[in-house]
Amino acid sequence: MKIKKSSWNLLVFYGHSEVDNLLNDISNEVINKLYQIANRNHIIVCDNLNLKNSTPDVCFTFDKGIVMNPNWSTRVDYSFRLAHELSHILYEDHDAQAVYEFSEYGKRGEELLAHQNAIRMLMLIEMPCSPLTFMSYYHVPFWLEGEVIGIYNEF
Repeated sequence: MKIKKSSWNLLVFYGHSEVDNLLNDISNEVINKLYQIANRNHIIVCDNLNLKNSTPDVCFTFDKGIVMNPNWSTRVDYSFRLAHELSHILYEDHDAQAVYEFSEYGKRGEELLAHQNAIRMLMLIEMPCSPLTFMSYYHVPFWLEGEVIGIYNEF
């Protein structure tokens, strides 16, 4: 997969509605690429619009399935959450746990690894112009700033 410089650093040259359109285009492109990764790896992803806003996204590692809740009340962007859940299936020790619920505060081994792999996966899809741009765009929790900077510097 090629790493490309993002158009995010051009946002200052656009008006407000153009910025919104460009961000929506980037978001749709990223989500589509995440769905392609899921499809290539035979991972089923479904949005459940009937869940309460207090219900987090859920990943079933043994069944290779992810249930996303677009209604969930969290600041963390859908793309980051999806990449996080995909990471549980793609990169985790499947003997560790069968079911994961997304938590932006999860700092234990498997959760931290999924956060790191989500950051890496998203940067491979669309390389930001800076770590802080990445954190702001995906609403990555502040406590992951060191991870974002470290992974950004790998590229």
